[in-house]
Amino acid sequence: MDEREFLFFRGSTPTLELVLPLAVQFSDTVYLTLSQCGQAVVEYAMNGSSTLAGSGTLTRAEEDENVLLLTMSQADTLALAAGDVELQLRIKNDVGADTFRPICGRVGRALKEGTIG
Repeated sequence: MDEREFLFFRGSTPTLELVLPLAVQFSDTVYLTLSQCGQAVVEYAMNGSSTLAGSGTLTRAEEDENVLLLTMSQADTLALAAGDVELQLRIKNDVGADTFRPICGRVGRALKEGTIG
């Protein structure tokens, strides 16, 4: 059985919907890291900053406090190589901080590389 929980392709602009077991407030600090081969490649932050910041967005869904939305840009997906990828969330709120188990996914290759104008 394939344990991959998401798939997107290089050069695409996917939006991943992440349903969490806890409520996220708009004021919470959230970091999302995408890594390959044990190395962080792209990071997103909500109420924080990152040295590997992607040009996409990480936001809480307006209608559901348990849902985060990651919208990636073409440049973000092209920064990742085709193959396995891990996604990990870290959250800090008024109660404390939590690091979630990495989610395994896959980046599909594009037959024609580059951004679409």
